[in-house]
Amino acid sequence: MIGENPELKSQFNMDDQQSGAQSKRLAQSILAYVANLDRLQNLGPAVEKIAQRHVQTHVTPEQYPLVGRYLLQAMKIVLGDAITPEVLEAWAAAYQQLADVMIAREKEIYAEEPALA
Repeated sequence: MIGENPELKSQFNMDDQQSGAQSKRLAQSILAYVANLDRLQNLGPAVEKIAQRHVQTHVTPEQYPLVGRYLLQAMKIVLGDAITPEVLEAWAAAYQQLADVMIAREKEIYAEEPALA
């Protein structure tokens, strides 16, 4: 993703990119979200931590679809034939719901602290 979108480089810790820690955190976040779909209140602290980091690194709502596209591509590569179109569609929907939660919280943070915008 960063290779094709170098403008995003400043938003990521390159050491974490090299080690794979960033991709693991993203995968863990999405898995935690899916595991708690019926108990979203369990995710409050994690959502807040990620939202604060996103505000610090100036993540924009427009970047979520880009990340989602690369995430789904990676899932197809890793899971191969095990990821049917229906499963991929379900993961895409789960990602979009999580992105909507993150975007809404980040918008609130910017409204609370306009100097961060």
